Amino acid sequence: MSLAPRFVTANWDGNEVHFKPSSSLPAADVEAVVVFAFYERRFLLADITGRGWCVPSGHLEPGEGVMDAAMREVLEETGARMEYLQPLGQFLLKPPKGPTHIIPALFGPVADLGNRPESESRGIRMVSRADLSGIYYRWDPLLEAVFYWAEQQYLRLLRL
Repeated sequence: MSLAPRFVTANWDGNEVHFKPSSSLPAADVEAVVVFAFYERRFLLADITGRGWCVPSGHLEPGEGVMDAAMREVLEETGARMEYLQPLGQFLLKPPKGPTHIIPALFGPVADLGNRPESESRGIRMVSRADLSGIYYRWDPLLEAVFYWAEQQYLRLLRL
């Protein structure tokens, strides 16, 4: 089993952000999900208006579970269907005032690329971890560590 990297604290738009690796979904209510989708051992990114190149992510719809939301967001933003998803951990966003937001991160292989919907993104791209820093819309040491962790967990699954 691979050791977790050191997850540093980041600041995103005034929110203090932490990442906690976990192989289970959070028990608390969550509002959004992030998905590290792999296609041919590379990360699947979407070009989202207002953000740029990033992993599929988004808010849960009323009554929707975390796994269903994650599958839907990947489909809506990239046109891809996931083979399966596994919990990777949780982003903890702590605003200056108010409660901490828990955002589960999941990972898994893409089963089928399908057709990209026109409404959610301007394009898709498969990117190796080594090339992420040059194109990812918000790159920092925290994301670098989380992408490394996602890749290590995915490669571990491939070896099983």
